[in-house]
Amino acid sequence: MTHDIAQMFRKLNLALVLVPFFFLGLTLCPGMRDSSVATGASGPEPTYKVIHHVSYVHPADLIRNGRLYLPDSHGLHPAIVLIHGGGWAGGSNHDGGVSFLAPRLAARGWVVFNINYRLVRQGGAFPKDVQDVKDALAWMILNAKKYRINSSEIIPVGLSAGAHLALMAAYTIKADRFPATQYPHVPLHVKAVVGFYTPTDSSIINLLPKKSWAYKTVFKYVGAWVKRHPHHGLQTASPVFYAHDGVPTLLVQGLADRLVPAFQATEMAAALKKNGVPVRVVMIPNIGHAFMSLADKARPVGFAVLLKFLDQQCSLDENPAATVAAVH
Repeated sequence: MTHDIAQMFRKLNLALVLVPFFFLGLTLCPGMRDSSVATGASGPEPTYKVIHHVSYVHPADLIRNGRLYLPDSHGLHPAIVLIHGGGWAGGSNHDGGVSFLAPRLAARGWVVFNINYRLVRQGGAFPKDVQDVKDALAWMILNAKKYRINSSEIIPVGLSAGAHLALMAAYTIKADRFPATQYPHVPLHVKAVVGFYTPTDSSIINLLPKKSWAYKTVFKYVGAWVKRHPHHGLQTASPVFYAHDGVPTLLVQGLADRLVPAFQATEMAAALKKNGVPVRVVMIPNIGHAFMSLADKARPVGFAVLLKFLDQQCSLDENPAATVAAVH
């Protein structure tokens, strides 16, 4: 048995050991007054408006923009930067997972900025796309008054590669790594961060066959960075490397995920807990990758867990003007 294979087995064993320890009960939070929001059952139409093609850079370009969902209720609202997946090389803010989440979160009273960012072929190789996410965060802070955003309650939520970007953006704020290029003087801050099926440790590339799709995908994304930083390149492209500067974190993971193995979540959680950072991990049995994009039994479970975490982190339920509406 080679060292790499032995390391893989140790990580798999770690996942099996930590799953019971980190498993979070899947009950709806007390503040969820209408469970039909999570399930997608029929009900009243949501009350929010959508502004399309909102650019968060100047001058505006065709890539770094998003759809802004604004609840109609009065008062300040907590906000979410929603980040699609696609292996850092594909996808858009029209993808199934983010398209499912955005209107449902807006219907619950969240301002949602469902963004696009530069992909690898568009000059978005690491760390440029991380900086795009930070530019989107800075844009929301700068425009908080205009869009009635509570700038102290902004949470990045990402799926797959977008989850990697969400964690990287959140965890590197304190040390000012990979700063927002458009708004370098805007103080960034996030309340928490959420990742669905999150790649947390880029060093997994060392365990993959070099001809595999996964290896090629990761190498295209971080390869140039690693060449420039040969000693710590893979580490510095990994959220787990910044656990000491973490923020409250929710990780939602399918136990049958073959693209992003479950040990990525448990390894991240262990590192955060070691550094005293609050973290919750939800493992969903018999579920693979990208389940938030699929209309199956796992998606409403993942959404219910997300809502519980968001309600616990922010003051939405304390706002009497916040309303809940179901989404078809």
